[in-house]
Amino acid sequence: MSQVEALYIFDEHKYLPRAPPIFKATALTALAHSNLILEHVYCARPPSAHVLLPLYLAHPAPRPSLVYLPSTNPPTLVHSIIQDRLLFLAPSSVDTEPLLVLEFLHRVADAIEDFLGSPLLTTKIEANYDVVAQLLGEMCDAGIVANTEGNALRDVVEAPSAIKNLLGNMGLPSYVHLPHHLRRLR
Repeated sequence: MSQVEALYIFDEHKYLPRAPPIFKATALTALAHSNLILEHVYCARPPSAHVLLPLYLAHPAPRPSLVYLPSTNPPTLVHSIIQDRLLFLAPSSVDTEPLLVLEFLHRVADAIEDFLGSPLLTTKIEANYDVVAQLLGEMCDAGIVANTEGNALRDVVEAPSAIKNLLGNMGLPSYVHLPHHLRRLR
């Protein structure tokens, strides 16, 4: 059965150009912590984002959409797309249909773009975590891809402006700044 174990979104703007070989592992580990925008685990226990990104970046560019990482426990297949300088990674340690996961990543990027506007920017995602969390929860349930159609998502996910208007009418702040370590979705 095809499963999406997790979804990680990284900001490609924050990649280090090229680290010297001696400092490469340390620099890539620090990089994984600095440019993670979103981490959403659906099921199982996939490798964490700070472990996965350095292993993914160790492959020479241009990187394929599917990268097999035998050094992780369990061995993991990483599905990836890049859209608007954002890197979307979805690890899978079980037998999955690669096209299903890649299509899911494209649909996630398209849905976020539909709700937050084009182009996809780190600041837009950070400012609208509530909407992105709703989208990810509706699009995939316990690792099984569910609702990915834009019209159906608009019926069940509140648009950012509607939430802000509702909170504003109630006299509540529409945006609360969270520290970086609390922003990760789990």
